Amino acid sequence: MPLLFEVFFFFIVGAVSASLTSDYYQQLIAQETAKSLTYELPKKNEEFKTGYESNAINDYGEYDLVIVGAGTAGCILATRLSEIAKISILLLEAGGEENDFNQILAMWPYNLFSDFNWGYFSTPQKRSCLGMNNSQCVIYRGKVIGGGSSINGAMYVRGNCKDYDNWAALGNRGWSCKDVLPYFKKSENSQVDGDEGYHGIGGFWNIEYSLPESPLLHTFINGSLETNLPFIDYNGRNQIGVSKLQSNIKRGRRQSFGTAFLNNARKRSNLKVVTKALVTKITIDRRSKQATGVEFVTNNKKFRVRARKEVIVSAGAINTPQLLMLSGIGPKNHLKDMKIPLVVDLPVGKNLMEHPVINLIIHTNYTAPNISTAESVEQFLNGLGPLTKGANLEGLSFFHTRNTSTEGPEIQLITASPYAVDASLFPKLINFNTTIGQAFSKQLQPQNDMVWYVVLLHEKSRGQILLQSNNPIDFPNIDLNMFEEQDDVDVFSEGLEYAFRLLETEAFKKVNATLLDISLCGDSGTHSKQYMECLMRNLAGTGYHPIGTAAMGPDPRKFVVDDKLRVHGVGNLRVIDASIFPLGISGNTNAPTAMVAEKGADIIKSELK
Repeated sequence: MPLLFEVFFFFIVGAVSASLTSDYYQQLIAQETAKSLTYELPKKNEEFKTGYESNAINDYGEYDLVIVGAGTAGCILATRLSEIAKISILLLEAGGEENDFNQILAMWPYNLFSDFNWGYFSTPQKRSCLGMNNSQCVIYRGKVIGGGSSINGAMYVRGNCKDYDNWAALGNRGWSCKDVLPYFKKSENSQVDGDEGYHGIGGFWNIEYSLPESPLLHTFINGSLETNLPFIDYNGRNQIGVSKLQSNIKRGRRQSFGTAFLNNARKRSNLKVVTKALVTKITIDRRSKQATGVEFVTNNKKFRVRARKEVIVSAGAINTPQLLMLSGIGPKNHLKDMKIPLVVDLPVGKNLMEHPVINLIIHTNYTAPNISTAESVEQFLNGLGPLTKGANLEGLSFFHTRNTSTEGPEIQLITASPYAVDASLFPKLINFNTTIGQAFSKQLQPQNDMVWYVVLLHEKSRGQILLQSNNPIDFPNIDLNMFEEQDDVDVFSEGLEYAFRLLETEAFKKVNATLLDISLCGDSGTHSKQYMECLMRNLAGTGYHPIGTAAMGPDPRKFVVDDKLRVHGVGNLRVIDASIFPLGISGNTNAPTAMVAEKGADIIKSELK
């Protein structure tokens, strides 16, 4: 083939291929966004009912390690532990595989209304979620390879150094800030301009900024500087300040833990991954108090698999306590009520922490470019543009309130630029009741509006998870119990006051920034404590950051696992996920969960050698 013809031939083929790819993504976005608007979240694990009710239990053989859950922690554990070639591993995941749609970060709100989400809601609340349907807050949890990392906003936030020193102060040896920093760095392949010595290079998980940046990101940064917050690397030396958002993306696409870790590990012959598999029970020898394996349902059949060495539960802060309690590990009286034979009495399901979040809609005179889907897809295929951002999340700040006694921040403020919300999806996303949902939808101006997410970081109120029944097909009862403690109300009020002061800065005056007010709580101009508390109790949802329900600590009367992540009183059984966090985190929980899994893998490796 002559050289000129060969070049022309490959140019034409490449152009046709790019056109087909663009058309595919445009159709995919149109189809999946339309489906999400009518999708109804499930009320129970109905898809596994037939298999669970089957009388026959099939033998699934024996593995050295059985890992329950292929979310953030499970993907890392399977990847790191399968590096030991002589160790056989079975990884069980209730959800399915990722797809092209969930790789588009801007589509994450739509992924929440799909089979990738478990479908959990809180129980009806008395002090919070009052503006939601039936006073129930929605609780999004990933039911897919990669778990929450496959459906969240991809915010890379580690928390504050003091958070981990507080863990260690409870008696958890090896969990101080200096102990855990290497495990944050181990996962990371940082592309950001961060503080020297605080970021990793060469890890599997790519961290970078989304581009291009909205002018309103710089308005947010400049306004924050006016309030005397410094510009910082919030994953570096100091956390009090303002910053651009660091995201787990690679060339503009989501980097879930399925993509970044598990995909390559699945090629190993010693690792088997089974999707659409709901684990219903941990099998335990009652005489020796040793975990021996698990029972699970897949393809409408029930199976039992044996674990020669360990069962590792990494099902997340909702499903992990449910599974432990179904297996006889939990509060004695509650298991008695559920008619479940007790194996060991532990405070499983207690200590539930969740970040309360209020969404503030900020009108501006800035009009964002109206980019067509076709143009957005073209930019996305080149790693740029609005589709590379999680609902246009771009910046964040962390700060103290006025009467603080803590070293770390108490409030996180996240900013999203225009087109952050779909007016037709927004009420459904928060589960607002019809009156509140319509009030917001009528006033939303997506092309002009910013969204600020005000987050209470260290809530003192504690909720709990209880079983609804002894049937794993039923969802657990999730009682958030937000704002039970008056201190949470007071601190969050000061966080809202700061947000209103930020609107008064010169930077925001230049864009005529005003708060969208739905007249629910009286005159917004008063900013009274009553007004703030009304906003909180009616409009605050969750940050989708449940933690703490199988907390780590030395005393089995107060904690579920020890500092080696072993369940107190049961051999060959560990919990490694966000449920082991004994105290709260100053920020999002995905990166800390990854750190726990990296450290947990090293603990197990040291014992297997």
